[in-house]
Amino acid sequence: MEIIYIITLWLHYLATMMWIGGMAFNILVLRPSMVAIDQNQRPVLGTTVLKRFIMFAWLSIIVLILTGIPIAFSRVAFEDIFSTTYGIVLLSKHFVTLIMILIVTWVSFVLSKKLAPFAPKPDTILTLVKTNLSLGILVLLLTATLRSV
Repeated sequence: MEIIYIITLWLHYLATMMWIGGMAFNILVLRPSMVAIDQNQRPVLGTTVLKRFIMFAWLSIIVLILTGIPIAFSRVAFEDIFSTTYGIVLLSKHFVTLIMILIVTWVSFVLSKKLAPFAPKPDTILTLVKTNLSLGILVLLLTATLRSV
């Protein structure tokens, strides 16, 4: 039973790293490095990277949901979620994660579909990715908090 919990936790951490780390790489490494390529190629590269990353983001979300439920309820009973510090921090973490998922949904099914044919400057998508990265960092802080309550 212990090995199943360890594998579940590992998969959860791996999915978190892929999603939040992918956003961090995009914002902190890829986008600033795009000045090295022709200005006309930047939208092509940006759109290609976004489409590929969205695929990995959704894979991460699925793994996070499937692994997060058993992890959460291994520490707190459902009826105690609203009455314990652990439960309240856990709910906060899941609320922030839900906002992140809604942002990915908006980018995946609305903005990237609208913007792909035109390839304009995707300032809206960039702002949403930065917002999601910030929320992801908050989720990591809430996760660390869970370890101490």
